[in-house]
This record gives sequence, structure tokens and C-alpha cells, in this order.
Amino acid sequence: MSRGSKLKLCHGRKFYFFKERRKLSQQLEYGKRVEKRRQALQPLYSDEEYERFKTEKLRQLKPLVLDMPELEAPKGPEENKGEEYEVAESRVAPRNPRWAVYGGGLEDVSAVFNSESYEPGTGEKSQGPRKLFSKEEKALLNRRVPDLTVATSGKWNPLHTLAACGEFYLVNSLLKHNLDINTLDMNGLTPVHRAILGKKQAVFNFLLRESANPFVRDNDGATLMHYAVFAASTPMIKILLLYNVDINLQDNEGWTPLHLAVQSRRTDVIRLLLIKGADKSLKNRNGCTALDLCLYSVRLFDFELISCLVLVRMII
Repeated sequence: MSRGSKLKLCHGRKFYFFKERRKLSQQLEYGKRVEKRRQALQPLYSDEEYERFKTEKLRQLKPLVLDMPELEAPKGPEENKGEEYEVAESRVAPRNPRWAVYGGGLEDVSAVFNSESYEPGTGEKSQGPRKLFSKEEKALLNRRVPDLTVATSGKWNPLHTLAACGEFYLVNSLLKHNLDINTLDMNGLTPVHRAILGKKQAVFNFLLRESANPFVRDNDGATLMHYAVFAASTPMIKILLLYNVDINLQDNEGWTPLHLAVQSRRTDVIRLLLIKGADKSLKNRNGCTALDLCLYSVRLFDFELISCLVLVRMII
């Protein structure tokens, strides 16, 4: 056997022995950990073992060093034997006698009621059982067909409330009682307006299918398209376009839906309106187009908005 092969064999044996020794050490270390864990999990059957275990653990902890050692440490119970403290003889009587005996027994209850601090009849007098419904509410509930004019508040009708909350099935139930679907609230808004402002897509679609007026205007002359753009709801805008709602109608101030889209800085809505045929040259009462709002307003000056208004071409 040559010298090189002998060296290789020697190195191989050394590596093998080193590997085996490392494996044995790992097994021993793992066995120690398992044994420690087993010892830690053993139950303590007597109080002496618990006290011994407790003192051993406390001995292993590091002592607590205060940041300001010059402060006086609290005295123990043995050091306080010679000192006397004044104990208050009387206690503030609770206003409710039930809190005085909270967590106590019958003896505590009798002690409270027999004490001089308890005076019966000084508390608030009970008003007796209260009625669940008033006379008007009872008369309204006894009717088989509800009178919605009585149930209406000064501002909203029940249909407006349910449309704003998105209660699809309750809206359907109300419409079965010959309720006007285009009724106006105090602000001149219909249930469709409330559904748009609340972004309730299902109720919005249902009201339009049930012959709600898509061309209605509010007190300021704004159309449903203005409200859909204000809510930034592209599905509602597309549905209103299917109902042939004019995309270029102006309100009393001359604002178009495109003006509102620029004011809200929604580039996706602006692109949709321009693709669907929105007129960029329409001016409001102040003589400003949608592009003028971007150029002359510091808050709305945005390169992305300007590029949308300038570069997007109308696609038919």
C-alpha cells in the first residue's frame, strides 16, 4: 500500500471517529435535556417538596438591584411589630345596601339591615312596571296593514332608512303595501339617493327594477349620476348609463359629474366618464371647466388628473 493511500485511510478513520464521537455527545446532551424535562414535570406530592423546590428556584434567581439604593426598603412584618397605626372605626356607608353585602352571607345581610346607617324608604321610589308600548304604538301594531305615514319621522321615511342600511328583503316587504317608491324626505332625496350614498348596490338595482325614477333631481338640481360619481361607484355609474341618464347634465351651480370626479380626484371615475362621452368643455357658473379646476386649484393640481383630461379620447 502506498503512502498516499495510507494517509487517506488514516484521515478517513479520524473523520469517522470524530463523527461518531460527535453523534454520541449529541445523544448524551439530548438525553440530559430529556431527563431534566422529565424531572421538571414530576408532580410534587408533599408540601416539603414544594418548599424545597421553591427555595431552590429562588436561589437560582439573580438578586434585584434597585436603581436608587439610597431609598429605604419597605419594612417587614417583624420590624413593624412595635409600631401602631390608627384604624378608621367607621366606614363610608354605600348608597345602595346591596353593594354593602356584595359577596357576603346571610349574617352580613342581617347586619346591614339592623345597623343604624340603614334607613328604609330613603332610596328612590319605584315607578312600578312600565308599559312596553304607548297607546299610539299599540293602535299601529294592531292594524294588519301598517300606516307608514304615522311611523314616519320628521326627516326620513322607513323606506329611506331601509335603503340606506341595505335591507333588501325589508324594502321588498314595504313596497308590497303600495308605498310610493319615489317619496321624498326632508332634504328632497328619494330612497335611490340613500342607496347610492350608502353604496348599497343590491338595493339600488332593486329600486330601479321596481320603476324608481332614474331622472329625479334633488333640491340643488343634482341627478343620480352626480351622486354615483360622488360615491365613486363605477358599477352604479354604468347602470345609470344603461337607463339613459344624461352624463352631461348640470346642477344649479353648473357642475357636471365630471367636475365632481375631478374634485374627488378619482382617476378611474374620470376615465370612465370620458370614455362614456363626458363633455370636457362644459363650464360651471364660475366659468371653469374640469381641466380649469385642476390647473387653477392648488389642492387639485395633479399631473395624473391633467393627463387623464388631456390625453384620454372619447371611445364610442
